Amino acid sequence: MDALVDIINTLSKPEVSEFASFINRQKQKTNRKDLDLFWLLYKEGELSSEDAVSRLYPDGNQVAYHALRKKLMKHLTDFIYFKQLRNDYTAEAQVSAQVAMARYLKEFDIVHLAWKKLKKAEQLAVNNEQYALANQICRLQLEMPLDKLNERIDVVLSKKKRYLRLAIEDDKIDTAYKVIQHHLQKSKVQGEIVDLQHIIEQTLEEFELTQAISNRPSVVYRLMSIVRSAAKSRKAYYEFEPVLLHFYRNMEVLPSASANDIVYVARLQYMVAHTLFRNKKFSLSLDYIYLLREQMRKVARSEYTRLLPRFTQLYCALRFFTGHINEAIRMVDAAFMQKLRLKPEEVLNLKLNKAIYHFYNTEYKVALQELMSIEHSNAWCSKIAGVEWVIKKEFLEIYIQFELGKFDIAANKIRGLLRQKELFEKRPQMERVKVFLQLVNQIVDDPAVAETSEFYQAVETAFDWIPIEQEDLHASVYYAWLKSKFVGEQAYKVLLDLILIE
Repeated sequence: MDALVDIINTLSKPEVSEFASFINRQKQKTNRKDLDLFWLLYKEGELSSEDAVSRLYPDGNQVAYHALRKKLMKHLTDFIYFKQLRNDYTAEAQVSAQVAMARYLKEFDIVHLAWKKLKKAEQLAVNNEQYALANQICRLQLEMPLDKLNERIDVVLSKKKRYLRLAIEDDKIDTAYKVIQHHLQKSKVQGEIVDLQHIIEQTLEEFELTQAISNRPSVVYRLMSIVRSAAKSRKAYYEFEPVLLHFYRNMEVLPSASANDIVYVARLQYMVAHTLFRNKKFSLSLDYIYLLREQMRKVARSEYTRLLPRFTQLYCALRFFTGHINEAIRMVDAAFMQKLRLKPEEVLNLKLNKAIYHFYNTEYKVALQELMSIEHSNAWCSKIAGVEWVIKKEFLEIYIQFELGKFDIAANKIRGLLRQKELFEKRPQMERVKVFLQLVNQIVDDPAVAETSEFYQAVETAFDWIPIEQEDLHASVYYAWLKSKFVGEQAYKVLLDLILIE
């Protein structure tokens, strides 16, 4: 792989034009070899060294070509650095900018304006719980001529003491996070079943953080995100649920909660609603969805925009899994019509979900059109949404082609998946998928086989069955179609019966 080509391929069309101007920032030249190389790699992709040299240097000067590559790499590095700096809207970057301006103004004895900048930086740091930065800002405030500014030193010292305490607490929290992550990763590698709540509470007690957890929603959210990540990798939502509910319900949210607290409460409510949904507790999940809807009215517009696609996707799924399939379809359509600001992964998830809804509504051609509207390769989709997402998409297309009577296409897709040996060999968790795919293959080869007792027995003995309460919800979506073939009922009815635990 060519590193230059890889970097160039990350640039959007506007960024390509912007870079062409950026490369001339120091001095304008009519003939730039570095820009020629950029356009060559942008238009034609990876080239052999000999081919590139012959196009740029008719005399075959390899040394000059390699020097040119280094020069272009430096320009690209500078361009990306300045672009990221310009687009860095993180709280830390904004605070640093205010502090830098305050230092500059102080040098020129413009102290009143410098003080305003420091106060603004302090407020930004506190709002975003950057207490180490807030402590440093108070230290800079102590260097200012407080009498001239008519400011009291005892007020600054009191705030500095509080910020230092919270900064130390944050450091302990960060260390506790890493300890918990270590234990979770160790249990994953060794394949052990661990008591998540015990590990967390023991670690928090060791670092004297039990009280800090209860009155800081941001800390609860970050901690639950770590535990959720570990649970998600094993699809252990059933184990994660009581831990999440314990910490959420023990969290204290004051009436005077900051804007930051309101945001993290909303994020936690989404996490609770989603976890309950994955555990098929749809009524309770809806309760938290309604709480989240109220909370979203209190958050800043940027956070509302971030949460809305997730809220929409989860609410649509809840309607689908509770028998309101047509409403789910209408809501997904509305999500695209409203032109929500969707990330690539969110677009892929919504399109796949919409295809599933149409499929279970026996609108097979519409479902296929939805899948075909995903104008990206499986390799690209895998990078954005993961390998499992691609497998779900492939399974759904197999089902659709079968229902449309295109048995050859369905069989070819199955063979294509089974040929990807590395997909199954490198991922032990995919063994169930392989076994399931082979069962589907039997039906595709001979639809009548599904009605035989031998096939029913093959399904019964194919897996180590677990209680439906603990079975992965997404797995149930794909198993329901298979089951519908040997019980002779409509797939959507089979799905709703299969996941009914409430």
